[in-house]
Amino acid sequence: MGQIKSEPAYMTRINFLKERVLNTRPEMDLENARILTESFLETGGLPWHVRKAKAVKKQCEEKTVKIWDKELIVGCSGSKIRAGILCADTCWSVLDDELDTISTRRYDPFYLRNEDRQLFLDVIKPFWKGRSNYEEWLAQIPGDVKALRDNGVIYIDRKAVRGWGETTAGYSDIINKGIKKICEEIRERKLKLDMTVPGDYVKMTYLDALLIAGEGIIALAERYSAEAAGLAAVEKDLERKRELLEISRICAKVPAYPAETFHEAIQSFYFYQICIFMEQNAASYNPGRMDQYLYPFYKADIEAGRLTKERAQELLDCLWVKFAEPCLFQDKITAEFAAGYPMFQNVTVGGVDTAGRNAVNELSYMILQATMDVRLYQPSLSVRYSLAKNPNSFLRKIVELIKLGTGFPAFHNDDIGIRMLMNKGVPLREAFDWNPSGCVETNLEGRLRAYTALADINLGAMVEFTLLNGRCRKSGLDISIQTGVPEEFKDFEAFCNALKRQLAYAVRTVVKGSHLIDEIGFNRTVPALSLSFKECVQSAMDYAWGGAKYNTGNGIILIGIADLINSMAAIKHLIYDTKQISMSQLLSALDSNFENSPEILRLCKDAPKYGNDVEWVDNMAAEIFTYIADEIESYKSRFGTMTPGILPVSGNTPFGLEVGALPSGRLAWKPLADGVSPNGGTDFEGPSAVLKSVAKLPHDRFVQGTLLNMKIEPTLFSTEAGIQNVMALLKTLCSLNIFHVQFNVIDQHKLIDAQKHPEEYKGLLVRVAGYTAYFTELGKDVQDEIIGRTIQSSLSSPLSCG
Repeated sequence: MGQIKSEPAYMTRINFLKERVLNTRPEMDLENARILTESFLETGGLPWHVRKAKAVKKQCEEKTVKIWDKELIVGCSGSKIRAGILCADTCWSVLDDELDTISTRRYDPFYLRNEDRQLFLDVIKPFWKGRSNYEEWLAQIPGDVKALRDNGVIYIDRKAVRGWGETTAGYSDIINKGIKKICEEIRERKLKLDMTVPGDYVKMTYLDALLIAGEGIIALAERYSAEAAGLAAVEKDLERKRELLEISRICAKVPAYPAETFHEAIQSFYFYQICIFMEQNAASYNPGRMDQYLYPFYKADIEAGRLTKERAQELLDCLWVKFAEPCLFQDKITAEFAAGYPMFQNVTVGGVDTAGRNAVNELSYMILQATMDVRLYQPSLSVRYSLAKNPNSFLRKIVELIKLGTGFPAFHNDDIGIRMLMNKGVPLREAFDWNPSGCVETNLEGRLRAYTALADINLGAMVEFTLLNGRCRKSGLDISIQTGVPEEFKDFEAFCNALKRQLAYAVRTVVKGSHLIDEIGFNRTVPALSLSFKECVQSAMDYAWGGAKYNTGNGIILIGIADLINSMAAIKHLIYDTKQISMSQLLSALDSNFENSPEILRLCKDAPKYGNDVEWVDNMAAEIFTYIADEIESYKSRFGTMTPGILPVSGNTPFGLEVGALPSGRLAWKPLADGVSPNGGTDFEGPSAVLKSVAKLPHDRFVQGTLLNMKIEPTLFSTEAGIQNVMALLKTLCSLNIFHVQFNVIDQHKLIDAQKHPEEYKGLLVRVAGYTAYFTELGKDVQDEIIGRTIQSSLSSPLSCG
């Protein structure tokens, strides 16, 4: 018998840190909001960007600083872990609306202490009432946008509520230059300005704001240095005393000055990470390609003999626990669309370098190992895999991680990601350096401004509107355009033309809302974030103003891909091709949710379905989604071309609650399909057929990413042949030009038992959409949708691409 491999010694520390996270319930944290409010009360009359920067600095100088037992990487964006931070200047009113329900709401509840409730009512609300971005949005939202939003056809409040996020800051500059050097460059830039030149005064005050934010970040690190020194002075354990003194030394150095060691580089990164999140409570501040910008420090330390591989792994694992400490605070509606407190901090490994060569290094494997060791819901972990350039050993390590069933990593086809960046206007050399962002969106460190997932469009509702001539079945209201009485459609082309008009109307409406949010958000400056964007410094323009090197229009996300395709296929097959039923019969069946028409329900369910390698169905899908991409890209914003994507987060569940029965055979009010995946239980021909169908979609046109979920039986990993088959599956995905796939590898009975006995499964991780969450912290609707996904119980080998 083989020997059981024992855990490394450092896992004692990691398990201790993990338990603290897992045993802490999410709670609202209003300390930052209080300090922000006090700062704005003190700075009336100054430009808004200066007031924001001063507020960030005051938060850094006054917020609670705490170093928890056994930590090696320190820092917290709030005053406590697993806390939701309220950014009062963006969305104070969200908490006001939920003051009595935030602790008990269905999705992502946050415990609110009585003293914090009173603080909100006495201090925060009185100042910010009428001043927040979200209030501006609600006051100015166009009527047609509001109608579609209120009836579950689009969701577009996310950015107004949550702030910028969905970006990859310039971590390399922070780590390698240090903030003091960046501030020197800001002062040099300021010397070139002249207040007598129109526009230069605003630039001068903006550069002042950058300096103020930089000073604040340095001050926070110095406070942690002092805290560590104070703890070391009274620490009895000599080993812990040594650790605290080293922490104190490092925090006194970074991020003010360039990092010189691996530990310093990680700590420098993390201080900046917590500060930009503190500045703007937003999802998806993506660490990006950590195996690239941290590797030189690791390599130098190893070669100099001042670091062992085991100690480096321990530092990474400690950072992984820190990633899991914060929680994203969202309003109750947004929480339905992204349930599970997701921070979307997306770390990336693998792919090619800026010369197009293999970029996999030793740190790439160690980052995968950190996720294997820690097994918490954050950070999100993505791999870029180049079929031509990355080694087979790297793919093997990826599959070993998939096998654990934590939902990590998300697997991305590197070639398609590069093409997506080029479609955003980024030249090839820089596109080589792309990184996944948020769920599956594409980004570029320190150079690209884009709100990658501004709004969602309900494609199930598009089918419904086409069949009801613009009427919403649930509300009975006429809320979309009239595109004709369906019984009068002479052929399938007439139906498709009406559907396209509905889609075009929805896209146009979303773009109007997007442009309004751009105008409101234009004044929502983020000096701490902009500090690491070189072009923001050189142009003296904030990230919010379009100061980044590359800017694109906001992302419009599509939800219900399979519902749209399968409904189109059923109508074509049953009504126009085989004439088994009439349009009137179908409409009558849909009106009754098929209750009076069981035979029509059977025909609809038996009609050809997406995900089964049916050529005419898949070609139809390719044509309609090319049309949608063309339609979205036909619009420009003040920042660039509008951009499409297919990533539902958990929005397919609440969107499904707004849509009645569909021709696909889906019953009323049930979840829509997630991502580009087939509807659960409708893909009968196995994973090879799924990939062939998915491959027909124009992935590289959907530059904000396309998302494929697959659910695999754990037993498939129990043999070497099974592991090889999964590796073959991933290679096939790349050869078919599919962008992404991610897996749930978990026993179905365990999920069902976890629903019944959540107290026994507090650390159970599942892949929801583009993120992993604790299964027991998801709403039952989302849990049910995950349970209902098709389970792939066998993988053929080899997988044919033909």
